[in-house]
Amino acid sequence: MNLNEAKEETHKVISKMPPPAWGPYQRMGDLVEEVGELANAIQVKEGWKTEKRAKSELIDSVCDVLFSVFGLSALYDIDLDTEYPKVLEHIDNRRKKGEFDHANSRN
Repeated sequence: MNLNEAKEETHKVISKMPPPAWGPYQRMGDLVEEVGELANAIQVKEGWKTEKRAKSELIDSVCDVLFSVFGLSALYDIDLDTEYPKVLEHIDNRRKKGEFDHANSRN
């Protein structure tokens, strides 16, 4: 499944959800919530929090974030197969320029 297919499949699932419809603010709020759960899952995985404090599993959290991102992408009709490779190239070019080399940064 490519990114646009994942976006379309996500849109199909969202479109079957009961009203009220998920607008941009609801979807953005959902994304923020899911990122928080992902942060919690990482804290548990890395030992900063105990298993008792886990809100969800790491894999589930990553997939929930993807669901939210794909839902927003569908809402705004973003061509992920075209745009995401551009982002990867941009970030890789920044990496090549040393922008992520924090070991040599001066703060």
